[in-house]
Formats: sequence, structure tokens, C-alpha cells
Amino acid sequence: MRRHPVLTWGGRLVPAVPLAYLTAYRPWQLRWGATRTEVAGRMPGDEILPRPHWSATRAVSIAAEPVDVWPWLVQMGAGDRAGWYSYDLVDNGGKPSAREIRPELQRLEVGDPVRLVAGSPAAFRVESIDPGRSLVYAHSHNGGAVTAALALRPDGPGHSRLVHRVRFRIPPSPFAVGWAVLMDAGDFVMSRRMLLGIRGRAERHARRRRGGDPPVDESPSTPTDIQLHIPVRRPAGEVFALLADVQDHVGAPARTGVRMDKSPSGPTVEGTGWHERVRLAPGWWMSVDSVVTAIEDPELLAMDFRSAWFTGHLDYRIESTPQGCLLRQHFVLRLPRLLRPWSARVDAQLRPRLLDRLAEIRDAIERSG
Repeated sequence: MRRHPVLTWGGRLVPAVPLAYLTAYRPWQLRWGATRTEVAGRMPGDEILPRPHWSATRAVSIAAEPVDVWPWLVQMGAGDRAGWYSYDLVDNGGKPSAREIRPELQRLEVGDPVRLVAGSPAAFRVESIDPGRSLVYAHSHNGGAVTAALALRPDGPGHSRLVHRVRFRIPPSPFAVGWAVLMDAGDFVMSRRMLLGIRGRAERHARRRRGGDPPVDESPSTPTDIQLHIPVRRPAGEVFALLADVQDHVGAPARTGVRMDKSPSGPTVEGTGWHERVRLAPGWWMSVDSVVTAIEDPELLAMDFRSAWFTGHLDYRIESTPQGCLLRQHFVLRLPRLLRPWSARVDAQLRPRLLDRLAEIRDAIERSG
């Protein structure tokens, strides 16, 4: 009986998969993003496992100063800490990793436990910490051990280099080979996502801070009811003028992912509306319509908004200060009943965008002055 061509080719490809993994993919993932110097160089924590069975060195360049990166490293950890900025369903019990710097988690000392996975007693021990430069964790169990080191250094004006090294000693057990294969393939997936998560958060924080003090989140524990404020070094009237004609300052849709039109044109009054299209993904846009419900020049601009998926309310309050003014934003998102169980996840995606947008408004106002 003739074999089906698919089975014939499949049988030929099966032996090629492990060969491709060992000769191409594995060498690449074990040094993903790292230079030859970084791979060959010594890292803090190498002395804990001087002869590991397995070692990987990975790295990312970050468009932020080390001072903007370090707070994200200090607060990492599963459970009651900020998360590992990786795949939260795997290592943080589905709880989204923090997207803000948490002051209560900025104190870390040698000997402190840092949980590996939410709901598990297994934890790293902080082995060494050099503030602003390096952090080393270690964990051992039943003869096996792992160390994880993060080294941070300046990499030119406004940039940093973050190097991550993981070293394993395989435990002597009947399951050692399976455990080693799992770590070999799975560690890269989690580590890469973590490094990219740190980079995204640090770069966002740097952008917010670059023009002055970053936005302050007054409501970190209230999903979809978000209260923020930011100081602006311009008079209240200039801030109000920009908010009242924000469509003129949005920028190109290709860069911002937003298209906004005001109707009717002319002065902003009660009843003035905006039609906004927000790009969620390539080729996928969401429409939002807003209408002004209250206006007091130069102190208050409030509006209700609506889309096919939600409704809500947004208001800006502007308080004069000796240095300029304080811009307050209150954003309330109302989800339909079907989506309310997802409020925390929606908030985790929405809140960083609002913080970024508030910093962009501050920057636009101060540049225009």
C-alpha cells in the first residue's frame, strides 16, 4: 500500500526538527540579544554556580537611563510583588504585572525571598544587590539549583543596557532529562518576554519623566475609575486652550494611532463633539464619540463618551499654582455586564495609555509655549 505523500514528507522532517533546534535555534536563544563580550564576560552571581550544566545570557538595549530602569527590577516577583513582566498566566496566577512603579516595593535586601510563581512556596533568595547596577537571585531544591542575574549599565546618553544571565545545575533524579529539556525550551520564552516587558515599562516611564515630574496615579486600586494628575509649567489658560482643541495636537495617525475630528468647528461649548478613531491593531480601528457636558474656562472641561463596547466620562480640572498649574484627569469607563469580569485586564491595558497621554499633553503644552 502506498503511503500518503504528507506522511512520507512528515517522516523525513521529524528527524530534522531536533537537529534544527540543536544547531540553529538553541544557540540563538541562549544568547538572544547579547554581544560576544556580554556572553563571555563575568556576571555577578557566576560564583554561586561556577560549573553549571546549562547557562544562557540574553540582553536588551533600553532607551532610558539606568535610573528609569532600576525601580522596575527591584519590585519584581510573583504573588504580592509586581510580577515578572512576562506571561502572567504562567508565573503570576493570571494577575497582570504592575505597569507602575510601586514605592512600597522599592526596598529590597540580601536574604529577602522573591516568589518564583504565584501560589507556590518556591522562592528565589536575593543573593546580592548593587543598587542601580546589579541584582542576583538564587534558588536550590533537591540537589538542583538556578541563579538569575540582572546587570544594568549606561549605554550612551539616555540609554541603558540590561543583561540577564540564567545558570542551572540539573538535579540528580529520574526526571532530570525531562526537567532540563523543559527549562532549555521554556526559559527563553519567559525570559525574553520579561526583558521586553522591562524595556517597555522603563521607556514609557522615561518618556513621562523627561519633560518634568511624571504623572501621578491617585487610584491604583480602582479598576476603570482612574484619577491622575501632572504639574504643567504653563498658565491654566494655555492648558485649557489645548484641551478645548485637542484635535489640533494629536499628530499623524501613523505615529499616534489616533484620528480625531471636532464638530462643529469653532469655540468649544457644551454640546461640542469629537469623533475619534483609535488603532487597536493593523487594520483594526475603534470609534469613540465624545460630547462636552460641562465647561468652565479655564478650570473645567468635562465630557461623556461612547463606543460600541463601552460608555464613560472624562473630566479635566485645572488648578493654578505658582509654577504654572496642576492638571487633573478623572476617567471613568463603564463596561457592559458581559465584560465586567474583565475589568482588571482592561484597566491594565488602559491605565498606562492614559498616563502616557497625560504626559504627552504636558509636553505639547510646554513646547507650544
